[in-house]
Amino acid sequence: MTAVLVIGATGKQGGAVTDLLLRRGHDVTAYVRSPESQAARSLAAQGVRLMAGDLADREALAKAAAGAEAVFGLSVPFGPGGMEQEIEQGRVLVDVAAGLGVHLVYSSVRGGDRTAAGGVEHAGSKQRIEAYLRGQDVRATVLGPVYFTENLLNLGFTGLGRGVLTMPLSPDKKLDQVTVLDIAGMAVHAIENPGDLVGRRVDLASDSVTGREAAAVLGRVIGREIPYEQMPIEQVRRWAGQEIAAMFQSFEENTQFLDTAALRERYPEVGWHDFEEWARTVDWDRLLAS
Repeated sequence: MTAVLVIGATGKQGGAVTDLLLRRGHDVTAYVRSPESQAARSLAAQGVRLMAGDLADREALAKAAAGAEAVFGLSVPFGPGGMEQEIEQGRVLVDVAAGLGVHLVYSSVRGGDRTAAGGVEHAGSKQRIEAYLRGQDVRATVLGPVYFTENLLNLGFTGLGRGVLTMPLSPDKKLDQVTVLDIAGMAVHAIENPGDLVGRRVDLASDSVTGREAAAVLGRVIGREIPYEQMPIEQVRRWAGQEIAAMFQSFEENTQFLDTAALRERYPEVGWHDFEEWARTVDWDRLLAS
C-alpha cells in the first residue's frame, strides 16, 4: 500500500486515478479546493482523506503532501490567470515534490518535452513547466496524454445530443485519443513501480480513429445510426475561441501518430481501452436522456 496525494481528485483525470488507487488498496488523500462540495463529500464517503487548498498555495500543498510517498499532479489551463497562472501552479507542484522527496507523477500533454513553441497556448504552458521540472532535483514520471476521448461526452459540442457526431476534422483524418481510464492505469502503474518509472516520460494514446470510424463505433454501441458531420473550423473559433480552433487545426495537419501497439506491449499492466472498449464503459441511455 502506498500513501498517495491526488491533485484534481474531483475532476476527470484525478477522479479516475483516485478510483483506481482505491480499488488497488492504496491510501489516498485528495487535495481539493472545497471539501464541502458534493464531489469531495463523495470521495470522503469512500475513505479518501480530504485536504483543502489552492494549486498555487505552496504551504497548503506541502502540508497536504506531508507523509505521502507519491503525488499525482496536474496543472489547470484556461483559468482566470491564463498561461502564467498554470505555469506557477506547475512550479509550485514541482518545488513541493522536490522538497519532500516524494515521487511526482505529473500529467502534462503530448509534446510537452519539446523546446520549440507551438500554436496552442495550454501546450506551451506545459512545455515551460516540464522545462522547469527538468532543472530540479525531483523524482518524477511525466505522462503526455493526447486528446481526451471523454471530450466526446460534451454532447452539445460533439452533436451527440442531436444524434450525430460532429468534429472539426475531415471524416477520414485520424485522431490520437486517450481515455482517462488509461491515464489512470499508467499513473497507478508508475506509482506502484517507481524503480522502473522514475525519470521516464511516456506519451499516452489509447487508440487512433477517424471521425467516420468513431461514428460507426458509437452507432453500434448506442444502437442506432450516428452520421458524421465535419464542423467548420470558423464555428469552433466562434464557440470555443482561437486556442481550441488552433488545437484542432494542429490535429488536422498532424502526421505523427503514437504507436498504440507498442504502448500496449511495453505497459500491459495499464489495461488499455481501444475506442470501442471505452464506448462500452459509458451509460449512453442515461447520458443521452439527460
